[in-house]
Amino acid sequence: MSALFTSVHYADRVSEQSLTELLNAVTKKNPAALLILCADDPLLDTNIIETFLQQRIMPVFGGIFPSLLYQGEVKKQGVLIAGLVQSVHIELVTGLSKQAPAQFELPQKLLTSPSMMVLVDGLARNIDPSLQHLFNQVGHNTRVVGGGAGSLSFKQKPCLFSNHGISEDAMLIIGLPNQLELAIAHGWQKLAGPYLANQVDDNVIEQLNFQPALEVYQEVIEQHSGVLFSEHEFFDIAKTYPFGIERLDDDVLVRDPITCQQDNMVCVGKIPENTMLYILRGEADNLISASVTAVQQVLSLHSTSHTFYDGFLFDCISRQLFLQDRFVEELQGISNIVDPNSAIIGVLVLGEIASGAGGLINFHNKTAVTALSYCQTDYTGTQPLPASLLN
Repeated sequence: MSALFTSVHYADRVSEQSLTELLNAVTKKNPAALLILCADDPLLDTNIIETFLQQRIMPVFGGIFPSLLYQGEVKKQGVLIAGLVQSVHIELVTGLSKQAPAQFELPQKLLTSPSMMVLVDGLARNIDPSLQHLFNQVGHNTRVVGGGAGSLSFKQKPCLFSNHGISEDAMLIIGLPNQLELAIAHGWQKLAGPYLANQVDDNVIEQLNFQPALEVYQEVIEQHSGVLFSEHEFFDIAKTYPFGIERLDDDVLVRDPITCQQDNMVCVGKIPENTMLYILRGEADNLISASVTAVQQVLSLHSTSHTFYDGFLFDCISRQLFLQDRFVEELQGISNIVDPNSAIIGVLVLGEIASGAGGLINFHNKTAVTALSYCQTDYTGTQPLPASLLN
C-alpha cells in the first residue's frame, strides 16, 4: 500500500476543542505522523497551536497558509489534520534569510527518502539558493514537492509547524517514504518582452533594460489593459500580469510581483541577475486546462505501470485570486481525474516547490503542482512489484 493518508479531517475553526476532536478522529486509524494545516485568519490564536504541537510525541509538520483545499473547495478558515500511513523524518532549517550561502546539512535518514515535502516561509529570502543546496545533497533521484506558507497580508510572521512549535523565516524538509509523481503546469502566456533584468536584489527587481523596473512594467500593463496604476492597488493589477523567466526548455518559470517599493518590484522567489524576463498574461480557460491536462498526462503515461492512490495539491494563492469563482473548476477537475474517492488535499501557497523534468528543484509562482502517491505494478498491472525490483 502506498497511500499517503490514513484519514483526513477538517474543522471550520481552530480551538482547543476542535484540535482535540480532530486528533481523536485521526488517531482512530493509528497514524505514524501528523500533517496539520491552518488557514491564515486574523483571529487565529497561534498560542493554542503552539501548545498543541509541542505536546505531540509522534512526528508533526505543517503550517499556516492563505487557504486550505479540501473536498474540492477553498477553505479560508479552519484547520485540517491528516494522519500519515508511514512515519517521516523532519529537519527544521531556521534563519533562512541569513543563510547566504545556505549551510544546512541533511542527516542520512533524510537523504535516503524517495521523496520529500518542503514547506518554507514564503516571505523569506534565500529560498532559491536553499533549494539549490538541497538539490546538491539529494540529487536527481528524489522527488521534491512543497510550497510557501504565510499570509496574504505579505507580513512575515511564524507560519511553519513542527514538534518544536511554530517557526518563521525557516524551511521544513520532510522525508517521505512514499513514491510520488508530479504534475506541474501554469498556462500563462507571453505578453511582452523579453527584458533584461540588469539590476536585481534576490527577489527584488530594480531595473529592466537599464530603466526603473516599475516604470517599464507600468507602461506595458496600462497600454494593454487600460487600467491605471494610480487608481488601483498594485497587487490587484499585478496578479493578472506576472513575470516569466526564460528557460532553455522553452517554458517559462513564473515570478509573481506582490508589492512595489518606489520604482522596485518585490516578487515571490529570486530573480537571477542579467536574466531575460517576459511580462505574461493569463486567460482563465488556459490556466484551468493546463493544470487539469498535466494531471491527466501523468495518469495516462503511467497507467500500466503505476497504481495511484491519494495526493496533495500546492496551488498559488494569486492564481486563485485571478480565477476567482472559476478556481473550483481547477480543483474539481484535478480531483475527478484522479479518483473522486481519493483524498486530494492541499493549500494555497506563496510559491510552489517541485522537482523539474531534469531533477532540479524549482521555486514556481502562479503554478499548480499536484503530487500523487503510487506504487509500481507488475507487468500485468495487478500486483505491486517486489521491493528488490523498485531499487
